[in-house]
Amino acid sequence: MLLKRFKLSLEIATRFLSSKSRGNFLSFITGVSIVGVSIGVLALLIVTSVVNGFENQLTKVIAGTQGDILFYTRGTPIRDRMEMERKIREFTPGIKAITGSFVSEVMFNGPNGVAGGALEGVDLQSWGEVVRVDEHLIDGGKLPEGEHDIILGSSLAERLGVGVGDSVRVVLPFTDVDNNGNYGAPRIQDFDVSGIVHLGMYEYDSKFAYAPLSSVQQLAFGTENATDKKDWLTSFRIKLEDGSKSVEAAAELSQHFGFPYKVRDWASLNKNLFYAIKVEKAVITVLLTVIMIVAAFNVISALLMMVYEKEREIAILRVVGVRRRDLFLLFSWIGSFFGLAGTSAGIVLGFFATMILRKTKFIHLPAEVYHLEFLPVVIRWTEWSAIALMAFVICFLSTVGPALRISRRAPVEGLKWTS
Repeated sequence: MLLKRFKLSLEIATRFLSSKSRGNFLSFITGVSIVGVSIGVLALLIVTSVVNGFENQLTKVIAGTQGDILFYTRGTPIRDRMEMERKIREFTPGIKAITGSFVSEVMFNGPNGVAGGALEGVDLQSWGEVVRVDEHLIDGGKLPEGEHDIILGSSLAERLGVGVGDSVRVVLPFTDVDNNGNYGAPRIQDFDVSGIVHLGMYEYDSKFAYAPLSSVQQLAFGTENATDKKDWLTSFRIKLEDGSKSVEAAAELSQHFGFPYKVRDWASLNKNLFYAIKVEKAVITVLLTVIMIVAAFNVISALLMMVYEKEREIAILRVVGVRRRDLFLLFSWIGSFFGLAGTSAGIVLGFFATMILRKTKFIHLPAEVYHLEFLPVVIRWTEWSAIALMAFVICFLSTVGPALRISRRAPVEGLKWTS
């Protein structure tokens, strides 16, 4: 019996929606209602996909260049590489790979001028197991192989005016401190550019360069001392079997090492940036949800206009025995149709819009401001489903008031109005 009433309400709602109105105003209001809902859904889908893409790209760049966990010293270099690596493995479960490096702040000198940055000496045997810098090489470059090979960030190379095969001069301004607290003479070393890496994040592309570990140690300690200090490092980069556990693993490791050592997971390296992204995403979601709520008022207007248009038909239905709850279901179906049509249109338009953004990358960003050079897009279907459900529920709830008002009207009111 209940199923029959649902079918009856649905059939009458279909006829109300398909019947021609006496004027065009109702059709206009109906169209505005559907368009309003679809625009709200479209805007929310695009914005969330863009923010997700932005966050995903930052995650890929940071984790790909820093590893899951960064262990470094804030004081003198680590002097016993093998012993320190053994302790790190002992206190950190689930390590997939680990590599040591020596990082030094230097000045780069090229044909177009001078730029400051960070030169990282890497262990070529284990470096590729932890980071994926090689996947971002451009211009036919390759990883360092020779003693004085170097790869530069793309923005850094552009600023210096060098390319693959060119030479770049690296200057270490401050060297060892003597007993009187005076710095030694700056050290200078020429490197051959074997590759240029484009990570897609300006902060890294404009500052970072990579060279063999032994070459950077020679620059830092001098050729005569580098052999004795070949096990001296400033940091370890760690790759975990399960990267999602980097926060817990970093916290566990930091409990066993105090000053001058520091342990950071990849997310905490840019904690404020990721927090700002999450806050921005939440605020934008709230604002765009308000747009959908405003669009829901158009649904209410369309229902009230339909009541005015179908006043006589509604009264006749009541006279022939249609119950109040059936009228409530009737206009709930109609309001749900507006929400379903608007939501479906918004999803279809949103999908095509995000595909265009993903394929063309035609919206370019100032990299020095937004960290990225283009507008990335990532679709998360769980979020899309939640947005679609939220839009439909908002539209359905907007029908409750008008539907209750219609269901409580006496049949004689409609007949008097239409007589």
